[in-house]
Amino acid sequence: MWYVIQVKSGEENNVKEILDRLAPEEAYRGCFIPLFEDVRRSGGSCRIGFRKLFPGYVFVDSDDPDRIFETIRGISRFTRMLGCEENDGRKFFEPIGSEDRAFIESLFSDGVMHLSYIHRLKNGRIDRIAGPLYAYRDCITKLEYRHRSAIVEAEMFGKKRRMKFSFWTDEDPKLPQIEKLKNGDFVAEMPNGITEFDIGIHPGDRIKDDTDVYEGKIFVVEGVDPGRRIVWSSVEILGSKAKIELSLDDVSRVE
Repeated sequence: MWYVIQVKSGEENNVKEILDRLAPEEAYRGCFIPLFEDVRRSGGSCRIGFRKLFPGYVFVDSDDPDRIFETIRGISRFTRMLGCEENDGRKFFEPIGSEDRAFIESLFSDGVMHLSYIHRLKNGRIDRIAGPLYAYRDCITKLEYRHRSAIVEAEMFGKKRRMKFSFWTDEDPKLPQIEKLKNGDFVAEMPNGITEFDIGIHPGDRIKDDTDVYEGKIFVVEGVDPGRRIVWSSVEILGSKAKIELSLDDVSRVE
């Protein structure tokens, strides 16, 4: 059975190391910290790193959660094992339900949720999704193409949780694993396409042009066209205001 240990964020690997060293072999089959491949955009290019999907959680495989609890109860980094209290005050550690376990297993390969693939048409609509995100495409609440991220809201551990999925596109360098996704059986065209739910920039936001054409000038967004992927602002020329258009892929928000 799988159980969940809640720990201080940032202490997940330390708690895993303690369990690997001290947990009784007959009660402990191992634990894992779910990771996902995260895409970060910097300087016009995308880089891939690893981040924790559920910060503060360690998943333990055991048929004797009481002995696992005894192993870690004195560790300051440990918060609690998820469960409930019986009428007599005894603690009952509740394993992950079959639906939650199936959800986790559908996302991960070797403990890592790998990149998904998204194909975007010239009009800005998304017509293909492959990889882990495909099964949860109907649960997407926010999608930012420029930052290669999608937020999925799904039921897990008894409540709605938001998870970040990262993806790769045809505009990014070729990767062998992405080429397999593109050519595999899971690539499927969406019936009506998916438009970007949130491009991350809205009227009133302050932005700068990353191409430096305007020498670092800060603009205030006056309008957004997600389909054409442009924003409108204005610039003063010879004492009068002139409307300008900027590509969403060439600008970034200024906090």
